[in-house]
Amino acid sequence: MSYRGIDAPELKMPYGKEARKELMKLIGGKSVTIYVYEQDQFGRYVGDIYCDNMFIQEQMLKCGHVHHFKKYDKRPEFENWQKEAKSTGLGLWASKKPPQKPWDWRRNKRYARHSAIQVY
Repeated sequence: MSYRGIDAPELKMPYGKEARKELMKLIGGKSVTIYVYEQDQFGRYVGDIYCDNMFIQEQMLKCGHVHHFKKYDKRPEFENWQKEAKSTGLGLWASKKPPQKPWDWRRNKRYARHSAIQVY
């Protein structure tokens, strides 16, 4: 299952564990409602998630725990929520150094894995 319109830091990335912890505060052990919109290229369902009448993607963006995944979701409110968190330095935006986007991190990891040089 993928959350439509957002991408969280991977666990091995800076702020990855914190983002997971914050998500678990919102949904851990609770019933959620999922509105599935599609399947992605990897066969995962992609949807909007609600818990206790709260739109989870909105909450995660407003608190600065995730990135808006603009490539796959153009909803302007997502961009606005991210801008709010960024301008107030919340979550992953608290660092002086701009956070690496998860999709760039994954791409770099794949590239590094496939470009290893073997010396004999």
